[in-house]
Amino acid sequence: MLIAVIQPFDPAGIVLAAVLNPVVIALSLYLGWHADQWQKVLVAGFAAAFAGSIALWLATAVGLVSVRGFGGMSGVFAASLIFGMILAGIAYGVRRRRA
Repeated sequence: MLIAVIQPFDPAGIVLAAVLNPVVIALSLYLGWHADQWQKVLVAGFAAAFAGSIALWLATAVGLVSVRGFGGMSGVFAASLIFGMILAGIAYGVRRRRA
């Protein structure tokens, strides 16, 4: 069984938890692809970060991931927000070029 541990102020672990979260990746790409205005890319990034944080919380509740200390989950949300906006922007840009 694979158990990941996020330390309280481990920047590398926080960034990896955000970048490797499949919920953030899938949702930001999907919402960015279907956005019809650039402003919706910001909303897509926020929605992906929120859903990714809920998925990480559920994984923590089940016992797949261990989060210790104060600030780990909020750091993952912030990193997921930035990463989700970047991915949604890429998907939005690719879709606009194809159209």
